Amino acid sequence: MLPRPTHAVALPLSLQTATGGSTAVVLAALLALLVATVLSLAVAARLYRGYHRGGGRPMLGLLVGLVLLTTVPFVLRLILTNVGDVSATTRALAATTSQLAGLLVVLTVVFDRG
Repeated sequence: MLPRPTHAVALPLSLQTATGGSTAVVLAALLALLVATVLSLAVAARLYRGYHRGGGRPMLGLLVGLVLLTTVPFVLRLILTNVGDVSATTRALAATTSQLAGLLVVLTVVFDRG
């Protein structure tokens, strides 16, 4: 039998915390994000083929806008979460900036009268 300590012992705090639900919920959310990314790339490939066949600059603009709006934010979040010491605020700012740029490109294509 081990002797009982007579003084308090300070344990180091964990630097990493995990949030979220059960494993099934986390996997379902990750799967949904991956499916959305694959679908956005499929639509982007379709737009690229249309552009390549002579669709013009509007088709290219839609392609760039869609990729900035859907695919790039997911990839940024994935990379920035797993590389280095990047804060949650920086990750959110990078993803939101990409989404904003994508929306601006799509709106420019839609409302361009030239």
